[in-house]
Amino acid sequence: MSFQLYLRMLAMLVPVFISITCIMLTAFSRQNCLTLQERTLKNILILYLLMKFLAWFTIVCYVFFPEAFVVLNIPCLAGFILAPVFFFRIIRFLTRIETEEQFSRLHWLIPALIGSVFLFWSLFVPFDVHVELVKSRQLSIPGEYELYSRLFTSKPLLRIVFMTVYYSCIARLLVRYYHKASSLNSFTRKPRRWVVFLIVLSLTFMLSSLTAVLLPRNSIDTSIHTAITALIGSGQYMLLTFHIIRRKYTLYAVYSEPKAETETEAEPENGGRRLHSGKLTRRRLGAYFHKQKPYLQGNFKITDLAEAMDVNRSVISAFINKNYGVNFNRFVNSYRLKELERLQALPFNKGKSLAGLVKKAGFADLRQYFRAKQLRSKN
Repeated sequence: MSFQLYLRMLAMLVPVFISITCIMLTAFSRQNCLTLQERTLKNILILYLLMKFLAWFTIVCYVFFPEAFVVLNIPCLAGFILAPVFFFRIIRFLTRIETEEQFSRLHWLIPALIGSVFLFWSLFVPFDVHVELVKSRQLSIPGEYELYSRLFTSKPLLRIVFMTVYYSCIARLLVRYYHKASSLNSFTRKPRRWVVFLIVLSLTFMLSSLTAVLLPRNSIDTSIHTAITALIGSGQYMLLTFHIIRRKYTLYAVYSEPKAETETEAEPENGGRRLHSGKLTRRRLGAYFHKQKPYLQGNFKITDLAEAMDVNRSVISAFINKNYGVNFNRFVNSYRLKELERLQALPFNKGKSLAGLVKKAGFADLRQYFRAKQLRSKN
């Protein structure tokens, strides 16, 4: 193996290891999700990184292990055409404003049809012909399999088509989000720096890929071009993974007017980071319970409180145990018991059934109420 080819292989292996490392980090961070939507976003990111891993890994096989590439022909196609779809879905997820993220199944229809054609047609082509296509680096083989050979070698072109279409959709989404966000008092007109950097990296990666497909192969230095493309792609994966794991994925900077000295929490709008992010005090927690009364929800969980306080659930649990001497359930039930006492003292509630008042106070049923009352009496 020549030195130039060796450097090219090392360059292609960088995004392979970067993407798989980002997948592992994101997968581990799923255990620390505050909401179901955060878990969904990380699942989408994992799938996007998996497509990138498949794309780069199969490119390595194409250059150095032709037989293996033939076996991985369909995964290679999936990595090429599905990566832009998943990237578009990530941006679509992040640009929703006061709406649930919805992603049409039609986005998967065309990739599924293309993949089915590739798979079905390849079953009628001998393995040796596939290997010859890879080794010869030809765009087509004259003769019986000329039409299939053109289809087989069209994957880079398909990647460019999908990238162009979906990056155009991403640009439209960002412009629409910009106009909506700038009309809200909680946003400035300036996008976050990492978002600008991500867009630049993504567009550069697309242009680099376009150059490799459209320009003659002997007109560019393959090793240098591969290294640049690999570094750009790796930077994109790391940047996106870091900010999603750190929950710093608000696309526009949150703006808050200075307020008088008070411990009341400034509520975020549209998924922005909270003013007191990471700062948990007894006064802040008490103010939240007195103002929002989350304990009235029968299905109120520690993950809901962690999201509201913008801290990890283990931090919430440790804080309540240390400062109140009880676990989360007993802490919430103490508020429900006080609420029940308040409801029972109201004149218009006299004569009403205990079961009805218990549910209004936030208890799921009488059994939960009696258990909470019994635990309080033991203290």
